[in-house]
Amino acid sequence: MATTESTDVVVIGGGVMGAATAWQLSRAGRRVVVLEQFGVGDARASSSGRARVFRVVYEDPEYVRMALESKPMWRDLERDAGEEGLLVTLGGVDVGPDLSTLSRALSAAGARFEQLDPVEAAKRFPRAHVRPHEEVIFQPDAGIVMADRAVAAFLGAAVGRGARVVERTAAQHLSLEGDGVSVRTKDGSLRANVAVVTAGAWVRGLVAQVGIDIPVTPSLETVAFFPIDDEMDLTIFVDRADLAHPLYSLPSPGEGLKAGAHHTGHVADPREGGSADPEIVRRLSEFVAERCPEASSSPSRTETCFYTNTGDERFLLERHGPIVVGSACSGHGFKFAPLIGKRLADLVFSG
Repeated sequence: MATTESTDVVVIGGGVMGAATAWQLSRAGRRVVVLEQFGVGDARASSSGRARVFRVVYEDPEYVRMALESKPMWRDLERDAGEEGLLVTLGGVDVGPDLSTLSRALSAAGARFEQLDPVEAAKRFPRAHVRPHEEVIFQPDAGIVMADRAVAAFLGAAVGRGARVVERTAAQHLSLEGDGVSVRTKDGSLRANVAVVTAGAWVRGLVAQVGIDIPVTPSLETVAFFPIDDEMDLTIFVDRADLAHPLYSLPSPGEGLKAGAHHTGHVADPREGGSADPEIVRRLSEFVAERCPEASSSPSRTETCFYTNTGDERFLLERHGPIVVGSACSGHGFKFAPLIGKRLADLVFSG
């Protein structure tokens, strides 16, 4: 980067939300520079890894509609980037003692789904164990997004239209300058008409420099990978016995079964990192042993990732003068990336 440079929009954070925003902005003809403090796909980022869940089942019809709107946008990215198979449809199974809120939300949003009894579910999905008397919902649009490939596709398509991605370059200081914004980095200053801040767990401290306070809290979450044959023959599986902390599993190509426990991590400083929680790993091992007995109940490896959370898990997409804030995804945002990118780009355009 030159000592002083100007552009239309600077996107701070090259994870999936920043990458999707850069894609949408570049398609609209804006000059875009993406600043990524690590390398694209770095393990410290929330968007790293091979696979993320794509699901439609939510308690809020608004989020069901958003997921349905996002699906064709993933296909648009595949065509634009020349990358087939970024979204792989596998179907999804949700189980729990009472799924009535979910079924009402799906119906209200016009989503396809089936309600199954445990016997029928066992016949249709023999690799997943359903308890007697559980309610079961099957939703056919669920699947996985190839996470690392998707981020690369967003950025590659943006770069193809003139965007620049500057890796290993943190936004050290953010300040308002006239009717725009100035971003200081180790290499100099970058002036832009608008800054889009999609910095994940680092977002709160960054925007506080320009007097913006957003109520988000980072947490360090644990996931584990379990060996299993033919993982891509599995469905997405969500156990909602604990509504606040559902357990979930998905296939991760070449890595087996990936399992996690939603919102069970502890508050953490992203600058310090951390390690997998052994109690969560134990809980995930028990979950896999019961729900997917074909898999090994001993994980081959574990990893952590940061959530950036709001109290109600809703997203914050806001404009404050020349600053657009894209946060927080509360651990369930990846599937919506092309739609969130569009909404953040719309905030840039709207002024």
